[in-house]
Amino acid sequence: MDETQSGAAAAGGFAVSFARRMPHGHDIGMRLEEASADGKTRMCLSPQPYLAGDNCGAFFFPGVLFSLADSASGMAVFKALDRVVPIATLDMRIDHLAPATMDADLHAEAECYRMTRTVAFTRCELMAGPAAKVVAIVMGTFMLSSSTSRRAAS
Repeated sequence: MDETQSGAAAAGGFAVSFARRMPHGHDIGMRLEEASADGKTRMCLSPQPYLAGDNCGAFFFPGVLFSLADSASGMAVFKALDRVVPIATLDMRIDHLAPATMDADLHAEAECYRMTRTVAFTRCELMAGPAAKVVAIVMGTFMLSSSTSRRAAS
């Protein structure tokens, strides 16, 4: 196994471990369903009364959609990396297409479709309801930490 393969395996293992231990995700019940080596990730969240955005409990609160999309997109970046580095969400845009009903799990399918030396670009679809209807499209950008190399250059 060469150094790149070893780094990719470490990054992939870190992503799965992080998904299982991420406090916020764990607290609200996020689950990692799939994280493939090509940077595609699938996560889901079961409906809970405290995740509702309306008094009747029929729809997920929009912030829940953001949290799931951010987590799935971040996992996609971790899986696409060939090394373990800190990442941070720089920007995330959500186009809400339909209400996210709470009559079935909320699913996120994210992929890291482009990576530069310092920035990763993601897209994510959020699906809700028994028919897994697309309720939102999310585009994200993530900073890849380079603080170690900057400190060394100073």
